Amino acid sequence: MGDYDDERPSWRDLDRRKDRSRHYGRQEKTQEKGQKKEGPKDRWQEGRVKEALDRLFMGKKGTVEHDKLYRKVHGSYGSERFLVNVKKYIENYGLPDDASTLILILDTKEQDIIIQTIEKLKEIYPALSDRQKEDVKRKLSIIAITDRSKEVKSKAEEVMREINQEMSVFDPFGII
Repeated sequence: MGDYDDERPSWRDLDRRKDRSRHYGRQEKTQEKGQKKEGPKDRWQEGRVKEALDRLFMGKKGTVEHDKLYRKVHGSYGSERFLVNVKKYIENYGLPDDASTLILILDTKEQDIIIQTIEKLKEIYPALSDRQKEDVKRKLSIIAITDRSKEVKSKAEEVMREINQEMSVFDPFGII
């Protein structure tokens, strides 16, 4: 029995072999070389860091105050406070960059704001999704028909013509 016991590894040897597995060995090697042990990356934390950097590069539009006022504009749509909130937003941050908010702003009944908003929609139109493009066209056609101001009507018609011309350049046969 003595020979058999000598060939059989002790529990201590088994634990050492287990500790030398690939999984554990990689961490030990990095610790032995004096490098810091890096834990698993936290995707949630990475997302927060990325969001913070994006907000930093957005300037004034990346602040908490901007977000509050932006939500006020959306929340007050259809109420008496809507025009006040829109004016305050435009005064502080200029016109927004997203189509949905711009389409809401077209309902302010303030001629100067509507014309500026139509210009902004024309500017961002090529970058919009197909759904947003359809929404913009629909809203502009409604304004061109129903608005009281002749200037606003003519501006909406002009932008619609330009948008339709751009589409015919991309699709000369009217397939799209």
